[in-house]
Amino acid sequence: MTISTNTNTRTDAASTADEQAQALAVLHEIRDELRDFNRDMDRLNALTEDQVKSTVENRKLTALTLMFVIPSTFAAIPGANFEHLNEYGFDNFFALPVLLGTVLAASLGTFVFVKKKGWL
Repeated sequence: MTISTNTNTRTDAASTADEQAQALAVLHEIRDELRDFNRDMDRLNALTEDQVKSTVENRKLTALTLMFVIPSTFAAIPGANFEHLNEYGFDNFFALPVLLGTVLAASLGTFVFVKKKGWL
């Protein structure tokens, strides 16, 4: 009876060693997968940070462009070839101050809007 017990003990020890080796192999595989996952997450994090920086820069450029487009649009009005405009672009004495005031108000309004949005 003791001989059969020794055989069972050896078989149990061998199967336990095999199970431990398999478990260790699985753990190594899991560790490698987690390292790859961590590396991928670091790359994704770096890409996201770059994208956020680009978005902030694009907002600033858009705000600056908007601030220059509005005065340019108003400045194009006197340059148009209308029938009732004199050589300075206006028949009415108050037209130029009104136009300049409108340009200034629109530009300041745009600046305030952009500043409140945090784009500048």
